Amino acid sequence: MTYTSGSRYREMEVMATTPERRLVMLYSKLLVLVKQARVEIERGDIIAREQRLMHADEIVRELAVSLNYETGGELASSLSSIYSWLLAEFAGIHAKPDTARLDAVIGIIADLHEAWTGAASQVAEHRAGAV
Repeated sequence: MTYTSGSRYREMEVMATTPERRLVMLYSKLLVLVKQARVEIERGDIIAREQRLMHADEIVRELAVSLNYETGGELASSLSSIYSWLLAEFAGIHAKPDTARLDAVIGIIADLHEAWTGAASQVAEHRAGAV
């Protein structure tokens, strides 16, 4: 793999951050990608739309395989169901581009992003108070 100085810096930044912050970063990127895919549907740019959706698919798959059912319990199971639904929606949107369907996906991802951002902030506050 060839690294540019920018990609090497981003990789170091991601590796140096806390796990909860990495999760928020993934959700942020996921949200940007699905919003961009929506724009590409409207533009009729099939290649760009597919690239965005495939990258979003990869992120959701990574989130799914990182679930820890032992410690996450019911939350992990619920997230697994949501991730399965997102993947099914991506497949459907690949086959038949539909902005309304993608809007539902965007809404779910935005809600998850907001929830994880709040949780990460609470963890950071707790950590700061424990020091």
